[in-house]
Amino acid sequence: MTPPGYVERTLEAAAPALLGYFLRRTDVAEDAADLVSETLLAAWRAARRMPTDEEAARMWVFGVARNVLRHHERGERRRSAVVSELRKVVALRPRLPDDAEAIAVRAAVASLPDPLAELLRLVHWDGFSIEQAAQLLRIPASTARSRHARAKTLLREALGDPPADDVHVAVAADAHGRA
Repeated sequence: MTPPGYVERTLEAAAPALLGYFLRRTDVAEDAADLVSETLLAAWRAARRMPTDEEAARMWVFGVARNVLRHHERGERRRSAVVSELRKVVALRPRLPDDAEAIAVRAAVASLPDPLAELLRLVHWDGFSIEQAAQLLRIPASTARSRHARAKTLLREALGDPPADDVHVAVAADAHGRA
């Protein structure tokens, strides 16, 4: 059993050295500070395993820090791999059209109240059904249907279009580059 306050004193004493440890091993200072926090939290949670000898406890805390750093590096490698794959996908996809009509549609959607604009984006640009969009937005499907109808009306007005059965063609043309 550790003496009262031992864990707190040990972690507090190790914090500046831990920051230096992470600063020397990461490219971003903010990451180093986050890693210190993660290390202190992990060490606190596992404090019952902390040795009672001061030097052994310091070594133990640095072992925790090493594990936290390894976990961080694995995450960075995974994120880099995902970003690399996304870059390849983006390079192969045609860009959104930048013609006047597409720009007008994006501006009109952006001018809608946020809940309506997001609903339109999810349904017409991202390919979700109204019911699926309702789930994502955590609203009842009936609310999503009425908001969708209202959003289409407001979008028609913003675009100066005469009433039509649906605006999905204009919105889809903006998102996918085809009518």
